[in-house]
Amino acid sequence: MLITQSRGEILDFKESPSGEELMAAINRLSQKPLTEDQVYIRSMYLCSNQLCESDGCRFSDGALEAICEKVVGESVLAGHDKRSLPVARFFKATVVDRPDLPDPETGHPTRWVRAWFYWLKETQGARDLALNMDGGIYREVSISWRYRGGRCSICDSPRHRCSHIPGEVYEGRTCYTWIDEVVDVLEGSLVYRGADRETAILGDHQDTNEERREAGATLRDLLLFELPPQFETEPNR
Repeated sequence: MLITQSRGEILDFKESPSGEELMAAINRLSQKPLTEDQVYIRSMYLCSNQLCESDGCRFSDGALEAICEKVVGESVLAGHDKRSLPVARFFKATVVDRPDLPDPETGHPTRWVRAWFYWLKETQGARDLALNMDGGIYREVSISWRYRGGRCSICDSPRHRCSHIPGEVYEGRTCYTWIDEVVDVLEGSLVYRGADRETAILGDHQDTNEERREAGATLRDLLLFELPPQFETEPNR
């Protein structure tokens, strides 16, 4: 098994679930009932089925669905620092299509894990965290995950039985590794830059200001970075 980290992005809240639905999901994790005025709620495009050029991997639809299931209840950290306590917690996730970002190979919309997370308003630094997210200072995210196996995009064989090299081009096709079986999601982090293209943090789920949303989308288009590959051989839990 390997652990790798790839990039995500913090987003706005178009077509969000209702506040009631969000709070019901949060209260399945909380040890005491919380109300909407006690929490900050945001969501992020955590990862996608795009090819991640830094690690040569690509999530299948099944892998994205597994990430949605496994990320619920996991921690949101700062910079993958597992020695520190969480700054927030994931409570809901779903796979969404993004027609604005078509797959370069097929022209179909790319598929993304959109994950919701929350933190408590009365905790120290809570408002600063919200302000930095909404102001575009904290905007990129990254997922830490474990997988089993992987198959070659050229011959569809298990990676350990295949002689094709990720990143090499064979008869016009770039070789990469399909990830079908995600074993675990360890955490998601706020980072200075991530590996998966177009990841983002979304804004306040109660925000209905269209101009603010459009300004955030423009900023996301301008601030895209790549993260060098990061691998670990053992989970840090």
